[in-house]
Amino acid sequence: MKTGTEALSERLLSAPLPDSLIIPRGNDWPQSRSDIAKHPELKLLGTRRGATIERRLEEIVAAARTRQVPEVTILFIAEALRATKFADYILSRFVSLADAVDVVYFARQQVSALPSVLAHRIQSWRSPHHTELTIGALMREGRRRFKYDQYFDRWAGPGVRLIPLPYFEDDYKTDGLMQRFAQHTGISFPGRNKATPTNGSLGQEQLERLASLKRKLAWARTMPILQNLAEGVYYANRKRIRNEPRGNKWVLTATEKRQVIEFYRESNGRFKKLLGAAARNKHWKRWFAEVDQPRR
Repeated sequence: MKTGTEALSERLLSAPLPDSLIIPRGNDWPQSRSDIAKHPELKLLGTRRGATIERRLEEIVAAARTRQVPEVTILFIAEALRATKFADYILSRFVSLADAVDVVYFARQQVSALPSVLAHRIQSWRSPHHTELTIGALMREGRRRFKYDQYFDRWAGPGVRLIPLPYFEDDYKTDGLMQRFAQHTGISFPGRNKATPTNGSLGQEQLERLASLKRKLAWARTMPILQNLAEGVYYANRKRIRNEPRGNKWVLTATEKRQVIEFYRESNGRFKKLLGAAARNKHWKRWFAEVDQPRR
């Protein structure tokens, strides 16, 4: 969802984990990268393909119970649960396995989250329909994403403590997101390594070049013999462009920002009510002050 999960994983794995914390990876949960751990396969729970994942979960929990510490936390990190079909089953399965279950999700302001996710999609060959850096393309993404009241409804359940946390664009400078996560979960973080690179976006002109290239190569997708070649060409160009100095970031105009804010106004208003007393803490007050701009 482009809301800090990679930074969370990378930071926690920047030092050896204590015995009180397990982040499944390696033989327990194979990963394509060694510096992060993510678990999008959780979305398969409740499906025929999810049986293998359930066995992994059972084994991980059983191993955790053998550790000689008072309490063990098993942390799963996933971005792909927004549209999962069987949220109720996933929650009930976790509740049946663990002594306590917390579900944490980060709420990033939509005027920043939408451009970030669209930029990510443009950079992926496997997102063939994302070829425009426009407000129209942005709002098409908005119909499916970042409605935090819906996430609240979806992931609240019996035996679950739901913890939405605000995400701010300056968190990478202040370490605020990690601090809020630690405060609400009790999971401590290694010290920050200033040399750790951030997962920054490409500049607007660079993204437009990639979008243009994806459009030019689209014809090859219908030809099995050529589609792998076209994909290779695209990713070779992406690698070269990523090695360039970052250009000016894509920034929404004032009119476009108002359009996004109005689109999410009702959803954000309901989300605020669902938060209850938590909406009055200083972090959420700042978050809503920035998205509750008055109508014009």
